[in-house]
Amino acid sequence: MTSSSVSNDPVRFAFGANWSRFIECVDERRIKAAEESLIEMTRNADAISGRTFLDAGSGSGLFSLAASRLGAARVHSFDYDANSVATTAEIKRRFMPANAAWTVERGDILNRDYVTSLGKWDVVYSWGVLHHTGRMWEAIANACDLVADGGRQIGRERSLRGGGEDEDRRHRLKYAFHTQPPFDP
Repeated sequence: MTSSSVSNDPVRFAFGANWSRFIECVDERRIKAAEESLIEMTRNADAISGRTFLDAGSGSGLFSLAASRLGAARVHSFDYDANSVATTAEIKRRFMPANAAWTVERGDILNRDYVTSLGKWDVVYSWGVLHHTGRMWEAIANACDLVADGGRQIGRERSLRGGGEDEDRRHRLKYAFHTQPPFDP
């Protein structure tokens, strides 16, 4: 799949070109900020350590890297956009090349066969990406199906309902970490 095949999709935006430029800005400060963000979202500094982490719509791969550095037992990153997949793979190559427990591939959250093939994960992370599929509720349901018993989904999506920027702000959807207790250490 090429980036042009994403840009030819009438619904999906090709974010990968943006991420491929962002990679040059990734430094220790940004990585630490991503780690701190994951800790804040899970409300527990040890919430990622020893757990499996799925990054659904990995974009730059920064949060996959953060999860890996926080001690995730296994990290799997996927994105629909080939340039995003390449960027995530490059982040892994630059910062954690020896981590065999981190895999990166192209995948589609709307493809039920693909989603089913992924199995269950302790943490499913999909921040601000699922609404870009054009079938947000289906994408959210598929992401929820990936969460293992006792696991958690971390995500935030902007609802596509309504008209205008103010209404969009009122219809933001936050799920997972707002409705679940923190992981037990």
